[in-house]
Amino acid sequence: MKKITLLFCVLISYLTCAQFTVNKIDGTPFTNGEIVEFTSHSNPASELKFLVYNNSSENLDFRVRCMDIVNATGTNFQLCWGYECIPNVSSGGTYPDYANVINAGGNTVGLGDSFKNFNPGDGSNYPVDYSFRFLTRNVTTGAVVGSSFNLTYRYQGPLSIDVRDKMELMGVKVLNTYVENYIGLEVTKEAQFSLTNLQGQIISNESISNNTNIDMSNVQSGVYLLNVSNNDGLSETIKIYKK
Repeated sequence: MKKITLLFCVLISYLTCAQFTVNKIDGTPFTNGEIVEFTSHSNPASELKFLVYNNSSENLDFRVRCMDIVNATGTNFQLCWGYECIPNVSSGGTYPDYANVINAGGNTVGLGDSFKNFNPGDGSNYPVDYSFRFLTRNVTTGAVVGSSFNLTYRYQGPLSIDVRDKMELMGVKVLNTYVENYIGLEVTKEAQFSLTNLQGQIISNESISNNTNIDMSNVQSGVYLLNVSNNDGLSETIKIYKK
């Protein structure tokens, strides 16, 4: 019977059977290993809010461990978690440094848990990555138990004020300039885009009027140029970096 129950658990859903889940502020779950990207800092748009749900049948001590920091030191990166806000984090650090118990079936709704970047970076070395692992400890022994969950906060680096303002006038917001599989565009006005390599060869071009993902999954690593224009004669070109 135990084997049947375990198999059912695996087949139905990881989320249903997971010891805990880490969710977005609207309640939908993050994916284990997900990278969440930002192009701004020090404002509400740069805050990554999260909710933790204890799905197990026992009280657990929850911690967050900073696994790695890339292109930054952790200074001015705020972690609000476990009833306190920590203004700086360090690679290898585990937070908080006291018991942070979520009761069986409980969650952190209303506690304002979040990551937020106040550091603009050095102006050239991007993206800035902060990789975190959520883990649980036995309340009595302090031993790490169960599975863990990984989430990365990525600061892509800022667009210049002039570029950002011009793009806003065109009704297009570029969500990421460092790309693994796609470029995300938030679109509120009709526009056109053209994606080319540095030799001027067209990779993709089309008219857009709704939110769009530009597929770059089959494109080689390198630097590309994304030009966005509209019927009012506005045009802007942004560099895109494909990993």
